[in-house]
Amino acid sequence: MKGWIRHLMIVLLLLVLAAGVNISQSAVDKNREIRFVDRSPVFLPKGEVLKWLSMGYRGLMADWLWINSVLYYGRRIVDHDNPYYVYMMEKGGPEDEFEAARNRAVRIDSASSISRELAHLLYQGESRGLVEYIYPMLDRVTTVDPHFIFPYLFGGLYVMMDTGEIGEARRLLEKGKRHNPKLWEFPFYLGWIAWMYENDLERTHSLLLEAVSMEGCPAYVGSILTGLSRDLQNVNIARMYLEGILQSTDNEEIRRQIQYILDRFDSQQIK
Repeated sequence: MKGWIRHLMIVLLLLVLAAGVNISQSAVDKNREIRFVDRSPVFLPKGEVLKWLSMGYRGLMADWLWINSVLYYGRRIVDHDNPYYVYMMEKGGPEDEFEAARNRAVRIDSASSISRELAHLLYQGESRGLVEYIYPMLDRVTTVDPHFIFPYLFGGLYVMMDTGEIGEARRLLEKGKRHNPKLWEFPFYLGWIAWMYENDLERTHSLLLEAVSMEGCPAYVGSILTGLSRDLQNVNIARMYLEGILQSTDNEEIRRQIQYILDRFDSQQIK
């Protein structure tokens, strides 16, 4: 009986949340005035509170939070495939809004060991400052369900490369590594951040050693580790790492982003 009541309550809660989202979307559609850079705060309880509110249905709550995180991110990134972005560009005049948001973001300085051309490809940050709530939202998703893997990887790689939020990405991946210590992907991606964005070769070496010792770790991770040990040129290691990331995921958005960078390696003849 108690289980039936709890099931009914969670269904009612989700219906109320869905109704709120529908009403908000209807208001946007009615007004047809879309502010691309939405600076209004996102109000969400802390992850532990959301975990309690899930009433045992953590997977369902995490899925709902994940969907809303993706919607939030997708409506604010600078991307010509984003219909909101296309709408604003056709309407005209979003450049000042973009620039104001970017100016409030932390500037990223490339590591001294990385060539200027390579840094230009890997330090994109096109949506820097435009999606400031995405990492708090992803943190809540992964607090409710610590074993929901993709939000960690989405924030630790895709969002990081688009926003330049290196510290937030590293903290999210470290959280995933704590809760999922047997997965090689976490030390692998953390190694990418340590090498490419933080210029910490010792930590990169340690993380890759950890990754290759785990079950299921592919051979290309060992090849990257060997390249670091032999002190190959940075561009060669970067290419090996990017090709490894490309092979490590089936997500089309991440693969598209990585393939775009690899294609520019060839077209610009980065050395």
